[in-house]
Amino acid sequence: MPVVHSIYRYPIKGLSPQSLTGVVLEEGRPFPFDRVFALTRPGSAPVTSAARWAKKGLFLMLMLEDALACVRTHLDVETMQLTVRRAGAGDAAAPMLDVNLRETEGCRAVEAFFSRQVPGLASAPTLVQSRDGHFMDKPENVISCINLATVRSLEQRLGYPVHPLRFRANFYLEGVPPWEEFDWIGGDLALGGVTFQVDRRNGRCGAVNVNPETGARDLDLPAALRAAYGHKDLGVYLIARNGGQVAVGDRVVVPQGAASPRRAAAFVPPAPEQVAFICRGCYYIYEESKGAPGLGAGTVFADIPGDWRCPDCGTEKGNFRRYVTPAPSTAIRTNPA
Repeated sequence: MPVVHSIYRYPIKGLSPQSLTGVVLEEGRPFPFDRVFALTRPGSAPVTSAARWAKKGLFLMLMLEDALACVRTHLDVETMQLTVRRAGAGDAAAPMLDVNLRETEGCRAVEAFFSRQVPGLASAPTLVQSRDGHFMDKPENVISCINLATVRSLEQRLGYPVHPLRFRANFYLEGVPPWEEFDWIGGDLALGGVTFQVDRRNGRCGAVNVNPETGARDLDLPAALRAAYGHKDLGVYLIARNGGQVAVGDRVVVPQGAASPRRAAAFVPPAPEQVAFICRGCYYIYEESKGAPGLGAGTVFADIPGDWRCPDCGTEKGNFRRYVTPAPSTAIRTNPA
């Protein structure tokens, strides 16, 4: 019988998960205390001033900063006490940081800590809190879900272990056939006492390349997914249709009948003669012959203004590199940085 295997939340965007035994959800609302805090990049004033949702390229996150995986964080959502320990250190180890996020001094200490933790920043990041929303990668109130059988199927296809926490989901399901979740799009999925609309597939970015156990950027999973399956999707997004509780071990009731899934178009790499550049964060590909929103077809990449940002994730032009089609034998272990 399909069941809810595990549940996680990520109070601060880009930082470590916290395991839960259960969660109470509200209709149409995001996962409670999930990505409610974020560290904005220096100069991201529009985000800082309003503490509103923005494209992930304006924040510190694992897509680009693998150093974030070198620490383990825990936020007590009742008291707002945040502790930071070195990754791999037990709870008995002395914290590297122990502050309260309700206090201005505590927030400034977090900013100073991650300014040292993430090399190359022009100045300290700014810690922001979404008062009535979230800093998920998508602006809608979606909840992330992974089928563990799909992860195992990917491992078998690639011949290399893939830790499920690379995908940073809220719900992990067990007992469902691999890849079946893509056929649920448009249907209703029940987890415990909550029914969800299965909204869309989850396209993966460079965050999944970081090993959650070691902090090393040791795989190139989006490229490997494209090479093996013709897309870079793994997992689905859910939207809660009603309020209720979901707990580890709860039964999963999958959609019945055809759900008219939104099939992703097969990835077609640029022709060898086409000049193209790829975002090393989200894997968006800019082809000079096609241009991009706001840029006409034939716009040479070198002529794009320096303040241009990736249409997909919002990262800076400097995070793009020349696109070269990876060889199938090296796609899994190619470092995109």
